[in-house]
Amino acid sequence: MLRAVTYDPLTRSTRELLADFAAIMRTLRDRGIVRTNNNPIGDIAEAIVAEHYGGERGSFSQSGWDVRLPDGERLQVKALRRTGARGRRNLSPIRDSDYDAVIVVIFDEDFRVTEGLRIERATVETLYRHRTHVNGRIITVTDKLRAHPDVRRIELSDGALDA
Repeated sequence: MLRAVTYDPLTRSTRELLADFAAIMRTLRDRGIVRTNNNPIGDIAEAIVAEHYGGERGSFSQSGWDVRLPDGERLQVKALRRTGARGRRNLSPIRDSDYDAVIVVIFDEDFRVTEGLRIERATVETLYRHRTHVNGRIITVTDKLRAHPDVRRIELSDGALDA
């Protein structure tokens, strides 16, 4: 008879926690959820968007878009993970214009999708100026952005992460 094992990170040493993290990242990479050893939030968002739209994820060698849809539409995917009451609101810069729309995926602290937004490229370029110090446009997720008539909410499922 197998006994359930309870995992309590508070009982683990720092070295053990880092080894756990490395093992988790390897497993997520083997499952095709993440593709690098960097912060996994971007890769997770790309996997969710590709699944949602039935698209394919781009390669590392091409720039501008992250997911291409069957009809050829190119999506730039940006992610934000809220980990506290006053979390960050700025997304990473968009440095290229080789995309048709931006999909913003917002996660809670436990990597659950809480919100999805779709913003066409023309709207991004109207609302956010190019910043030379980052060589790109930085979208700030605010109530004003959410209320903009050209920003659409989309229902993204993170159910694929349950596998």
